[in-house]
This record gives sequence, C-alpha cells and structure tokens, in this order.
Amino acid sequence: MSISAGATQQFTATGKFSDGSSKDITSSVQWSSSDTNFASVNSAGAASGVAVGVVTVTAQSGSINGTAILTVTNAAANLTSITLSPLASSMPVNTTQQFTAIGSYSDGSSRDLTALVTWSSSAPSNATIDATGLVTSVAAGSTTISATLGSVRQSTTLTVTNPTITSISITPDGLTLGIGINQQYTVTATYSDLSTQDLVSGVTWSSSSTSVATVNNAGLATTVAAGSTTLTATLGSLTDTTTLTVVPANLTSIEVTPATASIAVATASIAAGTTQQFTAIGSFDDGSTQVLSSVAWLSSASTVATINSAGLATGVGVGTATISATSGSVTGTATLNVTGATLFSITVTPASSSMAVGTTKQFTAMGTFSDSTTQDITASVLWSSSSAATATINNQGLVTSAATGATTITATLGSVSGSTGLTVSILHLVSIAITPSNPTIAKGTSVKFTVTGTFSDLSTATNLSGVSWKSNHPNIAQVRSSGVAHGKKAGSVTITATVSGVTPATTTLTIFSGTLASIAITPAAPTVSVGSTQQFTAMGTFSGGVTPQDITLTTHWSSSSSSVATIANGPNGAGLATTTGVGTTNIGTTSGAVTAAPPAILTVQ
Repeated sequence: MSISAGATQQFTATGKFSDGSSKDITSSVQWSSSDTNFASVNSAGAASGVAVGVVTVTAQSGSINGTAILTVTNAAANLTSITLSPLASSMPVNTTQQFTAIGSYSDGSSRDLTALVTWSSSAPSNATIDATGLVTSVAAGSTTISATLGSVRQSTTLTVTNPTITSISITPDGLTLGIGINQQYTVTATYSDLSTQDLVSGVTWSSSSTSVATVNNAGLATTVAAGSTTLTATLGSLTDTTTLTVVPANLTSIEVTPATASIAVATASIAAGTTQQFTAIGSFDDGSTQVLSSVAWLSSASTVATINSAGLATGVGVGTATISATSGSVTGTATLNVTGATLFSITVTPASSSMAVGTTKQFTAMGTFSDSTTQDITASVLWSSSSAATATINNQGLVTSAATGATTITATLGSVSGSTGLTVSILHLVSIAITPSNPTIAKGTSVKFTVTGTFSDLSTATNLSGVSWKSNHPNIAQVRSSGVAHGKKAGSVTITATVSGVTPATTTLTIFSGTLASIAITPAAPTVSVGSTQQFTAMGTFSGGVTPQDITLTTHWSSSSSSVATIANGPNGAGLATTTGVGTTNIGTTSGAVTAAPPAILTVQ
C-alpha cells in the first residue's frame, strides 16, 4: 500500500486456522512498524505516514506473524487535481470496468495515481470498486465513483444498465489439453445494441463428464482424465457450450523460472521492495510442456518475500525464500534471495526518444544497487511525465502521447530518480488499416487482427493508443479488445477498428462450418543441432474444400522422446520444440478426435 506523508491507512489482520476457517483478529494482534521515522502504526492497525520512505507493517500473534509493505510518498505535496477516466460512463450488470486516476501537479507534471488514491462508490449496491480502481457492477442504477489523495478529490458518475442480453459465448473454444492442469474460461455477453462485455458473475457452469474435467462457477476447469466433455455456461434462458478434449498426457513436473533470483529489499534509503516475476512451466509424460496460468503460488518465508496469485514476488526482508508453484499434487520450486543492497541509480530507456501523437511507447527502469548488481525495477518505481498536456505515463511505464511538445519521463523509487527526454513530434495519424484483410477461418478457431496507422509523413506504426474493436454480428464471430476474433458459427461479419480522430477501418471475416478432417505438420523431417529449437506448424484440412487453416495454437503437441526434445503448448510458443539430447523423436499433434498422420520426425545431432 502507498500513502502520502500525513495520511493514514487502516490495516486488517486475518487469522487462518487449522480447520480451514478464517477470522478477523485485527484487534487482538500486536502491531508494529519497522521504522517509525517513516510511518507508525497503532494498536488498532491504523498506520500514519510520517516521512517519505518505506516500512514493513507486522501483525504478531504468538509465534505467527503477517506482514505488509507500506510506502510513504510525497505525491500529494503539490497535487492540484485528479482526472478520472472513463468519465460519465455506463456498463452492464455483472461486468467489470477499470478506472484510472491521473494526478496533475503545480509544476505541470502528471503521475498515474490509480494505485495510490483511495477509491469509493457512493452506491455499492449498484457497483463496488476495489483498491486498484476496478469496478464490478452489481445492479442497475447510478453511483458516484470517487478518488481521493490527501485533500484532493475527484468524482465521476457511473450508470449501471440492465440491457437485454441476446446471446452468450464461451472462449476459448474446442481446446485439447493434458491431464492435471487448470483452464480459465470466459463468458462474453452480446447485447441488443451489438455491444459485448465479459461477464464476471451470474453464470452457472457445468461439465457433462466430471470424470474428464470439472468446472467451477468462476469458469475455471480442471482436467481429470483422458476423454471428452461438454462444458456449458448458462445465464437465465441463454446457454453456450464448448467441447474440451483431454488427452492422456499427465502433468509430471513443474519448472519455476527463473530457478534462482536475487532482488533488493526495502531499506531506510529507498521506497518499496523490488519485485521478481516467476513463471511455472509444466512438463507432461507425452514430452509436451505448457505454461501453467492457474497454479497456487507460495513463499516459504513471508517475512523475506511475498508472492501474489500471478507469480509476482515482492521483497520484504533480507534472507532467502523458496518460491513454489503447485498444480494438483505436483509442485515446482525456485530460490529467491532478497539482499539488503541500497538503490544507487536509475537508468530510464529508451533515452531521448521521440514518438508521434496518438501512439504509445514502453519505458523501462533499470536500477543499479550498492552491491553493483542491476535489476529491472519498471514495476516498482513511480513514473511521472513533466507535461501532462504532451504525454501521460501509467504505472507500468507505458506512455500515451496527447499533443506535440516535449516532456521529461521520470522514474522514482524513494529518494532516487532517473529521467530521460521525450519529444512528441508534429506527425499526426492520417488513416488506419486492419490486417489480415478479409480472412477466412473455421468455426471454433480464432484470428488475430492488427491495426496499422499511417502518419502525415507516410510512415506507419502498430503501437496506436485507444484502439477499439467491434463485430456487427457477435453471435457469429466476436472480437475482443486485444483484436482476437473467434468464429462461433458459419457466416460473415464486418470487423471494425476505431481510433479517435480518423476514419474507422473495416474488414470482412468469413467463418465456414466445415469439420476438421486431417492435420499436416510442417516441416515434416527437420534435422537440428542439440541445444537449438525448431518451430512446427499444424495445418488443418476441413470438409468443404476450403484452404487449409493454421491451427498451431489450438492443437495439443507431443514428443515421443522427451530426452531428445520437448514441445510447447498454449497461446505462447505452441509448436516450438526444444532439443534436450541427440536422437530422433516423433512430433505429433491432436485436435479433438483428429491426430496428425504421419507425425513429423525430428532428428537432433
């Protein structure tokens, strides 16, 4: 948590007991601050910011304790106003919407204060808002969303509507997975005005064969055994189904990467503890691998480091912690060393760059510490732009340009700062185009659309800000905010991309209803050296005589000999074989009931 000097923050202690129950024990624990020069905490768990710095807030009960990091900033010292977005917005019931708060200061600079402000909703019976600014709509009506930091407050009106939902759709569709992993499904509602929104509540899920896979009411499926099951989502009288095929590939081990990592912890001279992102990669007994997105993360020493559900670890105190990732009965571990090194300097890149109006640019902050180590601290610093009228920057270091001019991008952690100049050029966006143009896909498959902008000097770029997508018939094919369109049934739709200030771009997406008849793998017989990788592609032939489709991302890959090569599944890196030893292995792929024949033969020398 972050607060300004002079502000207060109430902490809560929740005790977890051996019978699985939990209880609020805020009033019975002993509260303490690691450094009262920066913040104090009273016996009721209320912390008060004293000076810029960082402390560890501890709740102790006997030999058991819990901790939290509290950062005290001077962000409110010259804060003049807060701008909220979106303004005067509306959203359907049972959906979520992210709000952001941009602070403007007396020196003309701006900061993303989304994580620093205190959010509130005047009518939580209509919509609630969490500490990150994420609103969840509950019931039709209006509420006022407010953000407060110090004495500065800003509000906007949010209307929760109860429009007519005409259909619902499940994504992803037609997956083939191994045994022992979880898969998150999403239900998207299509409304009478053709708009779409992902639903976060109100949906009932079921599996036709729980011996193959189960699914909870949040849409999280767990594969149990080989076979096929139909997952059904129900909302009132509306339903949608998808087939999940589970192949006889059992999860055997989990590799947590990086295997060993070191980060610096908060000390008296810097602000928040730095972070380290961990990833869990599952290995299966059919020679396949897959990034596991739904594992249980745990730190062996919460006084050294904590880790959230996404695998992001935060240093708390000097020492060593074992980071573990668990899926079912399988666990993988990594070692995290948290040092007491102090931050010496920050380097912001790219240095002295330029960008056009209406585009985005990612900045990175690299910290150099007193022990001569370096670390990417992009997610730990407080980002700011010296001219909000020229460009703003969010807490992940992503800049959005607004108007021509110059600004200074600064990254601050405690008392240490690094900065670089940014020029927003006179170039302006003239037109946009969608690629691929007029594609055809099979029912149940997806295609990724991209928007390319052409600027006044005829240059082009794909890093455009504020791109919105829409399908004129989302019951046939819907398109998500990422530009990925998914075909639900045969037909044609018009996909529209909109960017403020220019004419929208359109393309036609055709979906055919042919069934998958065969799969061909290319290359068929490559030879590579040990230690290298080889990308394979799966081309599906469908009934109806249409052009074969690339189904690499939606099939399940396998290797007959994991000692020679493993091969990846999932949305990132599907079909990529990693060699592990000399020899020959058969590379296969399966989609539903269809298996590639013959398999590809990979020779490793």
